[in-house]
Amino acid sequence: MTRPTLQDIYRARALLADYMSPTPLHHYPGLDALIGSETYVKHENHTKLGAFKIRGSLNTMSQLSLEQKERGLVLASSGNFGQGMAYAGRIFGAKAIVVLPENPNPSKMEAIEAFGAEVVLSDTVYDADPAAIRSIVEERGAQYISDSTDSRFMAGSGTIMLEILDQLPDVDVVILPVGGGGLASGVSVAAKALKPDTQVIAVCSAQAASPYLSWKKGELVDAPMTTFAEGIGVKVTEEVPFRIMRDLLDDFVAVDDDEIRKAIVLMLEKTHNVAEGAGAAPLAAALKLKDRLQGKKVALIQSGGNASIEELKTCLGACQ
Repeated sequence: MTRPTLQDIYRARALLADYMSPTPLHHYPGLDALIGSETYVKHENHTKLGAFKIRGSLNTMSQLSLEQKERGLVLASSGNFGQGMAYAGRIFGAKAIVVLPENPNPSKMEAIEAFGAEVVLSDTVYDADPAAIRSIVEERGAQYISDSTDSRFMAGSGTIMLEILDQLPDVDVVILPVGGGGLASGVSVAAKALKPDTQVIAVCSAQAASPYLSWKKGELVDAPMTTFAEGIGVKVTEEVPFRIMRDLLDDFVAVDDDEIRKAIVLMLEKTHNVAEGAGAAPLAAALKLKDRLQGKKVALIQSGGNASIEELKTCLGACQ
């Protein structure tokens, strides 16, 4: 698949208008005091599914043919992508087969099944070519869908940037989390087309550093994946988002899992919102980069809020 165009992103926004409202962008003086910037949070945790993946899922499903819907779709997910495709599949009449890790977030798995999708557990879900997915595709003739490489999914994710520019036209910096790279790809395409002087900064966990190391080195790099932040937990980086991020991102930082845990607690304290690991990573990055963010208008994309109770307990206990 190729990168999405700005026109693709505008078409996605028109489609999404029938299914969801723009998510809020709120200013938090409590975060200003911590970072030294004028700090805003783009609340993708306020979507119907609690995460940004609903955007790309609806945009992708809306463009499938009747034959593709009847054959079914198979995808690998840590949870939020699976929820999005299960929900969109119910709306557009397509069955989603979601491959989750062996020990998935229970609330995410429950939501996926509630929308009528089939769940398959596999310990290869984070690999580049999971055996479970290849088996399903071959046996059932289903179509494989990737949120990292599908331009339709990237275009749906890019609508977040359109909303940020509507809500805060003079934004200086946007910080977003990176796992597979679909969100960063869509947002950076829109940002550089409409407001090129806006810095787009990506963040990943140092315990799943393949995207960061690849971006820094200029070639694909595999790395161990041990992060608790499932939404940004990848072992390998795909070629398509890698190329887009290399071309368009202004910077990329890696933060430690302990910094992400601290950011989850700070988001709860300062914004009264629950953030999962991926959703809190932009705040962790902003705290790390605060010297260069002084006086700027900064938008943090809180990509999701579907943290498990156990995850929240661990984070709160670690920060006492």
